[in-house]
Amino acid sequence: MKKSIENAYTDYYSSRSAFKHVYPVEFVVRTFLGTYPNLAMDRSRYLDGRVLDLGYGDGRNFPLLRNLGLKVHGVEISDSIQDLALAKFDTLGIPVELRVGRNDSIPFEDGYFNYVLACHSLYYVASACDSFDKTLSEVARVLSSGGVLVASLPKPSTYVLAGARKIPGGYMEIINDPLGLRNGTIFRVFEDKEEIVSCFSKYFENFSLGACDDEYFGIQQNVWIVVCTKKNE
Repeated sequence: MKKSIENAYTDYYSSRSAFKHVYPVEFVVRTFLGTYPNLAMDRSRYLDGRVLDLGYGDGRNFPLLRNLGLKVHGVEISDSIQDLALAKFDTLGIPVELRVGRNDSIPFEDGYFNYVLACHSLYYVASACDSFDKTLSEVARVLSSGGVLVASLPKPSTYVLAGARKIPGGYMEIINDPLGLRNGTIFRVFEDKEEIVSCFSKYFENFSLGACDDEYFGIQQNVWIVVCTKKNE
């Protein structure tokens, strides 16, 4: 399964490598730049802060993060995806430091980042035997004290989970991905905000929670948005 998903995503991003420009995900723009009553992002901390884009894909959020003054780092699951992104952003003149790793094995030292962004990525687990808690522990490890996690999480009603196989512990195996990328992969899925807080509170505090329910021309994408800070040790 590990090799299968690596190949699927490598082929997908290879097919998009000819696109010169990339555009950030809307919830990332809204979270880092928006002003909302239940969200408090201290923008004064962006300048020269370090951000990890965990599961960056084609790097679409890199230009935005760099424009905010952040030093951009990324982790993806294969050398091939890394090489595609390095070539693109070298051409665009945007400095990034990229490494190969996984959600539960991040190849950076303790406390290195001020921010971790997990845009449609945090909830992947390698197998039904793996624990999402291991991922949260690893993200907390690489965040500095008071560091901020910004993440999206799938709602059970989102399109990719249609017909998915339920697995005990809040996991679901994808079997009907209309894009054909994620069949056989396993997600950690959250029913409500209370479940998110309960799960994350072992490592994080100061939660700001939101949601996006969007219908994109036949694709119903429903996600939770989570902003929280690492607990002081």
